[in-house]
Amino acid sequence: MKKIVRLLLVMLLGVMLVQCANQGRVAGETPFNRRSELFSLTANGIPKFVEHFKTYHYTNFEMEGTIDIVLTSAERIEEITVSPIRHGIEAVVDGNTARFTLPSEGWYLIDINGTHLAILVDAKETNVPSLSDPNVIDVRTFAPHDYHLVQTEALQRAINETARAGQILFFPPGVHRTGMLTIPSNSQIYMARGALVKGSDNREDFPSDDGRLEADHINRPRGTFNCNGEWMTFSRLILIEGDNIHIWGRGTFDGNGTLIRAQGRPANLIRMRNASNVVIDGLILRDPAAWNSHILYSDNVVMRGVKLLNDFTVPNTDGFNPDASTNVLIENVFAYCNDDNVAIKTTNNAGLLRDVENIIVRNAVFFTRKSSLKVGTETKGEVMRNILFEDIDVIGSDRVMALYANDGALFEDIRWINIRAERYVHDSQRRAIQFRISNRFGQSNIRNLLIQDVVIHDEFPNRSDMRGLNENHTIDGVVFDNVIVAGRRVMSLEDFPLDINNYVRNIEFR
Repeated sequence: MKKIVRLLLVMLLGVMLVQCANQGRVAGETPFNRRSELFSLTANGIPKFVEHFKTYHYTNFEMEGTIDIVLTSAERIEEITVSPIRHGIEAVVDGNTARFTLPSEGWYLIDINGTHLAILVDAKETNVPSLSDPNVIDVRTFAPHDYHLVQTEALQRAINETARAGQILFFPPGVHRTGMLTIPSNSQIYMARGALVKGSDNREDFPSDDGRLEADHINRPRGTFNCNGEWMTFSRLILIEGDNIHIWGRGTFDGNGTLIRAQGRPANLIRMRNASNVVIDGLILRDPAAWNSHILYSDNVVMRGVKLLNDFTVPNTDGFNPDASTNVLIENVFAYCNDDNVAIKTTNNAGLLRDVENIIVRNAVFFTRKSSLKVGTETKGEVMRNILFEDIDVIGSDRVMALYANDGALFEDIRWINIRAERYVHDSQRRAIQFRISNRFGQSNIRNLLIQDVVIHDEFPNRSDMRGLNENHTIDGVVFDNVIVAGRRVMSLEDFPLDINNYVRNIEFR
């Protein structure tokens, strides 16, 4: 009876706090979710919360079937593009209002007068646990909603106890502040829409592994910063270690990375380390201080339906980084990144090094200032094999496809299939393709590459290039099959703005 009374009191307190926090706010707005002052919209006549997040805006909701959007801007709409452009969505503009229809749920990026609005429409949610189930534990029994408090210890206790008991830890709508949390074996964590786990404002709440020195450009500015993944960061908000872990729902993990990086702490948002049988499904993962999702020395990992929202002004904010990992599936995802959308690596971070095999990235919508679909730059294992990028819309990038073999690995059987690249982003390279072997810590070979059913809509300003290293370290075996660049089908090197050196061999066009 005492436990029931305590639970009721905690839930009542949580409701009161949420009500107080939301006074004067629209639905979806919290102290950490800023309503857009530029855009508002309805979907099938229903108003949806639009957030001004960093340098862009987004809305996330659930809806089925075709979706009629009415978008209103505070400024007159002069230009608007609805991507992915393969859907052929045309907006009808009348002054400050645009109307268009989305064909289904999915990820859309709208460019309005040069400003981005992401419309992220989830499919109908299934597998929603109920708090009436005795095996489902409300996190508020451990840590009431109070966004003024950092409750790391209470939240860690909730995670540990429910994992040991085989229970589901349920985060209802509301805000929890925290430092680093470790997710152990057998954890089952559900994040409801409106649930926000927000990183602390204090860099000391993101401790580094064993006190290792990180790339700290604030406190040790001279000679210490290195963006190589072996040494760059040993900290993160969420550390997943162990087996049989499931984290799902429509809630948000927020790394508070803009603030933490400004304090010299390049903390990842999520790091899986020596983990297996991990599923992360449906969440928003936003504002890391460095890489968003680092999958390190792990096996059998699925990231599905997640939306990665990084600060476009914070460096090293990659999206997905499978590193010395095997059997990784990343599908039906959205990523808006300052750095690479996907970078498959072997870094030797924390001394964890082995080969990469069987990585699939498919059914995605990506935007980045750097490379979108990349293997490298750190390649310190022996083999990186059987990697597939498939059915992906690259809305904008500096490089669509990139291979950087710097440290001696063999790259083998890498495929880009059904890739649609829309436009280039002004950065350092502005090339559709860049494949290079360098000799930093070893000499590599690259072989058996397939680029199939690829459409590059814009002509990139600079020519693509492929460069082997020497006679014994070459790029060997590249097939272009049904590749279209700026409206013309590529049937030879003369058709493609591509430079190669003497160490690139056996290029075939189909």
